[in-house]
Amino acid sequence: MQFRTTLLPGLLAGALPLAGVAQVAAPAAPKAGYFVGLSAAVSGYQLPTGSYANVISPMPTVGAQLRPRWAVQASALYFQQNDSYGYTGLLFINGGLHQGVSVSTSRRHTVAVPVLARYTLTRRSAQHFQVDVLAGATVVRSTYRSSGTATDSLQNVVYNNDFRTAETGIYFTLGPGLRYRLGQQFALTGDLGFNFLLNSRPASHANGPTSATLTLGLRYRFARG
Repeated sequence: MQFRTTLLPGLLAGALPLAGVAQVAAPAAPKAGYFVGLSAAVSGYQLPTGSYANVISPMPTVGAQLRPRWAVQASALYFQQNDSYGYTGLLFINGGLHQGVSVSTSRRHTVAVPVLARYTLTRRSAQHFQVDVLAGATVVRSTYRSSGTATDSLQNVVYNNDFRTAETGIYFTLGPGLRYRLGQQFALTGDLGFNFLLNSRPASHANGPTSATLTLGLRYRFARG
């Protein structure tokens, strides 16, 4: 009987330090504070006229953790796409086919700014793996310029063209997000947002005015207190 009464306090004394270690190892529930992140983003925004603005870009993010499940964030993407084309051979010049050279270049600048709210679906906010849903607005500004020149065999310019256009797309963005917490401050992030164009021209979108954005990155949180 004496052995049993002395064994129980001993087991409790040995278990308390282990419980303390387990509590330290698990990340705490997120407090209100601010966070920053950097991701790699891939997207193909469909513009109001039906053309696409493809984006492969680093994406910095700043945000605020308002409550354990609620956060807001704003990001920015920029991408410049350059293309060139040259052709030597028969060209349709002055109503007939003649030997000549055609050269054309194009350049597109795209800036995208998503502003999203982030809600955590995972019930236990202190666990490592978190599932979120993101919703908000994205604004995309795209400018495009193309120029072309054709010369005949005598180096006479027979065709010259310079075309410029700019358009702005406004999107409702909705999609899932995943986070894996590496500790109290760092987390790996992966988001997939579906962008629904709000100011589309229906005749210009045979497949519907919808596009997607995929991001993978790292986030750092500045906790209060």
